[in-house]
Amino acid sequence: MERGSSQARHEQLAQLVTTVAPVSFARDRLLPVHAALEPLFPDAGLTRGSIIGCSGAAAMSVALATAAGASAAGSWLAVAGLPALGLRAASEVGIALQRLVMVAETPQLGETAWANMVAALIDGFDLVALAGGPQIRAGTARRLQARLQARGTVLIVVGPPGQFSCDLDIGVQHPTWQGLGDGSGRLARRRLTLVASGRRLARARRADVWLPGADGGIEPASDAAHGAANVTPQSVALQPVALKQVG
Repeated sequence: MERGSSQARHEQLAQLVTTVAPVSFARDRLLPVHAALEPLFPDAGLTRGSIIGCSGAAAMSVALATAAGASAAGSWLAVAGLPALGLRAASEVGIALQRLVMVAETPQLGETAWANMVAALIDGFDLVALAGGPQIRAGTARRLQARLQARGTVLIVVGPPGQFSCDLDIGVQHPTWQGLGDGSGRLARRRLTLVASGRRLARARRADVWLPGADGGIEPASDAAHGAANVTPQSVALQPVALKQVG
C-alpha cells in the first residue's frame, strides 16, 4: 500500500509541475519595467541573465529608467564606473536609493581586477549598471556573460558595449525639450523616442516617453501631448538666454 501511495503522489506531483512550471518559470525569469517601457521588451519585462545596452543621447537616463521598475519592486541595483550618476535624478526616475549600491573604481583598474569586481556584483545583485569599462578581451566578456545567465542577473551597459553581446539595444531618437518660449521660460520635460533592437526582436520596437517628465520621472508620451513649445538640443545651444527662468 505504501508503495502504491508513493507512486500516486509522484504522479500527482508530476501533473502539478507540468501544469505550473511554464507560468512559474516566466514569472521568475522576468523583472518588471515601468509600464511606459513595456512595449520595448519581448516579454514586457527584463529577462534575467540578459544584457541591455543603452547608447546615444540620454543613455544614462534611459539606463536608470530601465532599472526603475525592478528597483521599485524590491530588486537591488549596483552601479559601477558611472560617477556622473546623480542620486536625486535616480530617485526621481524611480530608483529606490535604499537598494542602490555605487562602486567607486580607480581609473587604473585593469582588466582582471575590473572583471573580478563585475563578477562579484553579478553574484550579489539583481541588476548591475556599468560603463563599458577597460578594453576587455572577448573571452573575459563571454565568461562574465555566462555568469550572468547562471545567476540570473540583468546587466545594463551605458555607452558602447565593447565585447559584450547585448540581447537588446536601446537607442534614442528625436530628443526634444518642452517649456521654453520665445526667449523665456525653463526646461520642463524632455520627450524621447526610444528604439529597441536586438537578436530577440524580429524588428525594431518604439516607445515615446517623457524622460524626465513633469515630476522628474518617466511618463508615456502621446502625439496629442507633443505641443509646439518644444526645443531641440541644438536650439538650446544656440539660444542660451532662453535658459534663464523668468517670473
